Amino acid sequence: MTEEIDSHTGEKWIELTKDEVKMGFLAQCVEALAEIDGCDYTEMFRRMVAADMTEGYILKYYEPLHTQSWESVLEDLKELLAKRESI
Repeated sequence: MTEEIDSHTGEKWIELTKDEVKMGFLAQCVEALAEIDGCDYTEMFRRMVAADMTEGYILKYYEPLHTQSWESVLEDLKELLAKRESI
């Protein structure tokens, strides 16, 4: 993350690194699935890690995932979690 100050306006703004943006996307996914499932986000995170969905899916496939509609992403993640937890 870098913090910049606009030399013309004096306005302060930050620019996130690509990794910070990806981690923010991951956090949104975890929190949204937890809300849908009715559980705590820490429990959902644990389940998603156990199902290799954090590193092995969301972060790995961030580029195509973040271009889809949010509804589509959540539906895909719900289906993948159900599939991987059933194995």
